[in-house]
Parts: sequence; structure tokens; C-alpha cells
Amino acid sequence: MTINEFMTKDHRDCDNQFANLENIVDSGNFDGGKIMFDEFVSHMLKHFKMEEEVMFKEFNDCEGGGCNPTGVMLMEHEQMRNLFNQMQEAIKNNNKEKFLGLSENLLFIMQQHNMKEEQMMYNLADNALNSDEIIEKMKAI
Repeated sequence: MTINEFMTKDHRDCDNQFANLENIVDSGNFDGGKIMFDEFVSHMLKHFKMEEEVMFKEFNDCEGGGCNPTGVMLMEHEQMRNLFNQMQEAIKNNNKEKFLGLSENLLFIMQQHNMKEEQMMYNLADNALNSDEIIEKMKAI
């Protein structure tokens, strides 16, 4: 299995959780939404941790210059973390409109971010690193 395959599957799992979360909040089920939001954010933060502490770190250690997109990826992770915080406040206050507005912003950032990772970052990592070793380290998180 490649890093691209492993991480793309995790993207799809996060995307599915996110779609379910939006549907639950849109239906007005804030109790279920709060639980699902916590699960979704936990999954996303684990995904970020796998990338930041394993793949990006290893890639940066072996990268000899040229195209290195990790800085952009890290900036986008931070943008998403900021949105998570704002969404947390909105769902805590049962503010459906604000939550769904923020979720639209998050969806846009996630789609663009995932495309960059799947089409570029993960392929660069697969070419530069031992994919099996990196996947095992990420699974351990």
C-alpha cells in the first residue's frame, strides 16, 4: 500500500463523517451533532498528527530542495483548526446557521487541501520515503 492510498482512504473516512455531521446538525439534532462533531474533530486531528509528526517530518528531513509543499499543508491545517474552534462555539450554542456557514468554509478548504495532498504531497512522499515504514509509524499514532 502506498502513502497516497492509505491517506486518501482516511480523507474519505473524514469526508463521510463530515457529511453525516452536517446532516445531523441541519436536522436540528444538536445533541447528536455535538457527539459527532467531537468524533469528527478527533479524527481530523489524528490525521493531521500522522502527517505532521511522521510524514511531513520525515519528508522534510530527506528533502533536498525543490518542490516542498509541507509549509502550505501546515498553514491549511491551522486554518482548519481555527474553524474547528469556531464551529465548536457555534454548536455549543445550538447556532445552526453559524455552524453550517462555518462548515461550508471548512468543506471548501478541505476539498482544496485534500486535492493538493492526493495529487502532489502524497506522491512526493511515496517517491522520497519508505511507504511501508511511514504507514506503520502513522498507524501507531
